Amino acid sequence: PQYWTITDPTTGDPVDLTTGYTVSGTVSNRSDGNGKDLLVLTDANFRRTATGRVYYEPSSSVTAAWTFRSAHYQFEIHHPLGQTVRFAEGRFIVSAEV
Repeated sequence: PQYWTITDPTTGDPVDLTTGYTVSGTVSNRSDGNGKDLLVLTDANFRRTATGRVYYEPSSSVTAAWTFRSAHYQFEIHHPLGQTVRFAEGRFIVSAEV
């Protein structure tokens, strides 16, 4: 999977994401976020670690049911005090061969 590491902006140390933080995301057919939502992801879809790592790794049985082969994602982390930060966005390809 693709891993992202969330760090403290002052110290640069990885943030413990296991308590209080949540992650959400959308997958759509357009990169600007105004397209049709293909997936809406909640915190339960992501894995968060005490060493600042966050990632989304759907199983092949999940991706096999997707009707799209190319999409755009936008992922956000929600701080316990209410701040929301987009930490990743981009495009991905779903390959039936993998």
